[in-house]
Amino acid sequence: MIVQDVPPEVRTDPTALYEAAVADRRAGRHEAALIKLNTVLQSRPGDVDARLNRGLCLLALNRLDEAEADFESVLVDAPDYVDAFLGLAGVAQRRGDLSRARTEVQRAAAAAPDRPDVAALDRALRPSLAWRVDLDVSKSRLGADLPDWTEVRLGVVRALDERWTFAGSAEWTERFDNEDLLLEARLDRRFAWGAAYAALGGAVEAQYRPEVSLRAGTDIRLSPTFSGTLDTSVARFASGDVISLQPGLAADLVQGRVRLAARWINLWDEADEHRTGYSLSAQWAASDRLSLRLSHADAPETSEGVTVDVRAVSLGAEIGLTDQITLRLGALHEERGAYDRDAITLGLGWRSR
Repeated sequence: MIVQDVPPEVRTDPTALYEAAVADRRAGRHEAALIKLNTVLQSRPGDVDARLNRGLCLLALNRLDEAEADFESVLVDAPDYVDAFLGLAGVAQRRGDLSRARTEVQRAAAAAPDRPDVAALDRALRPSLAWRVDLDVSKSRLGADLPDWTEVRLGVVRALDERWTFAGSAEWTERFDNEDLLLEARLDRRFAWGAAYAALGGAVEAQYRPEVSLRAGTDIRLSPTFSGTLDTSVARFASGDVISLQPGLAADLVQGRVRLAARWINLWDEADEHRTGYSLSAQWAASDRLSLRLSHADAPETSEGVTVDVRAVSLGAEIGLTDQITLRLGALHEERGAYDRDAITLGLGWRSR
């Protein structure tokens, strides 16, 4: 292809054309950058910087074999080029080969032990922690002079290997002076293209929670930025069966520190009436130890065996107190038609080394 989007004097100057290509790549214009870099490499085939940037463009476009070839070629001519190791780690991540990705990051760390981005990727690629235990306590105050709600949830997660994770939870709730204990088991599987899960649960001698429920979902990577999500569930209440289908879209921005998500909520309630709504959420990893969350929903929800329309807004924060202990704080306001609900949640998480 011929470079058309730069002045004629830049087209004939490989250095200027390279700088324009890097600017395109950093702005997410990977196809345009690729055309320029190919032109640069025609006149300067030994330019390892241009070859590295072409590999980064190919990686962003999910052309993994071509990207891998460029990164390996760079390392032949420049054996200590740290960004080429990181590029190979990125290729391995996309393929779901975390062991190879960690090996490439270790090679990068050996060449540049003080680079923060290498250290950050090394932490992110460490093997999944064997255990995680979470305890959350929530207290709700209702309007219309109704009695408070209380919820206590204990969750345990066990990483079986790099792809499979098992989780179990027990959630005790007290609502309107009635109590329920909901138990659930969940299995997650990571793939090169994303992830999927399935969960089975139910309440012991259910009063208002589901007698039995089955949930499943998937997160499919559509591009380096966007993922498609789909969550579905079937739950049996004393009042009837409730089915939910929730397709969604998520975007990971600012090098993965910001995640925006939207869901279209479809629910077939206990009377087999189709009802719809939506939810929006934003998560921001403000630092390595602080994560913030904001969400809004206007959707049907089944509570006490009856489906009602609920408008809700919630705020949350997760604070890493140590490498193993996390503190969670949350606040929620709901408008439930007959009454409003305000809730405060406090949680602690522990992770094994």
